[in-house]
Amino acid sequence: MTEDEIFHQLRGLCAEILAVDPALITPDTDLREELEADSLDMAELAVASGDRFDLLVDFDLARHVRTLGDVTTLVRAGVRAG
Repeated sequence: MTEDEIFHQLRGLCAEILAVDPALITPDTDLREELEADSLDMAELAVASGDRFDLLVDFDLARHVRTLGDVTTLVRAGVRAG
């Protein structure tokens, strides 16, 4: 799976969780500052990402995520490792 494919799937998840237009989400969009994601939103995104890509979520790493590009990088690393 390419990084672009992962990003597009994650963008759909993120848009659904945050109830925003997917067009507003780029790899560099700050989920907390620009889209006002709170800690529960971020936890939900982490769990949904783990479920979608069949990965175990490292919540210590996940709590440092700021952008969807960060999430994409973590997922891609997990997909390659798996």
